[in-house]
Amino acid sequence: MFTPFRDLGLRIMGVTTVWWWDRVIDDKIKAAQESGAFDNLKNNGRPLPDDGEPAGEDWLTNHLLRQAGVLPTWLQLRKEIHFERSAVLDALHEYEQERARRDPFDLKDSAILVRLEERYADRARQVNKKIDEHNLRCPSISLEIPRFQEDLIRRRRLVY
Repeated sequence: MFTPFRDLGLRIMGVTTVWWWDRVIDDKIKAAQESGAFDNLKNNGRPLPDDGEPAGEDWLTNHLLRQAGVLPTWLQLRKEIHFERSAVLDALHEYEQERARRDPFDLKDSAILVRLEERYADRARQVNKKIDEHNLRCPSISLEIPRFQEDLIRRRRLVY
């Protein structure tokens, strides 16, 4: 008699047991094959086309996403970050240019520099949110993106 919790997919004394749901799935597939449910599928009997990707755990998922023209979330975030990084760097560059031209002890110039510093910090904060999400979702630590230092200008200002 089959009990679902008897076989837990363990290797015991040289015999590998199978998870009970694997048996259910195998039975369903065999029944579908015997009834001819797979006979009229596109490319029936031919090997799957080689897409240049190595086979692995995520092959089917990546293959289906690529066919649908959809990127995984972490890659979509990476793409957005790539385009938004320039806005953060531009804000930093603009602050540095104005800092070189203006007198930080003049009230008007000081107010302009404060606004430019806030602009940089806001843009860095927005991109850092996406970077954090990307780094949580990407499959490897080697693919993580470093965050912007949101307080970079303030720390530089303290050194001046």
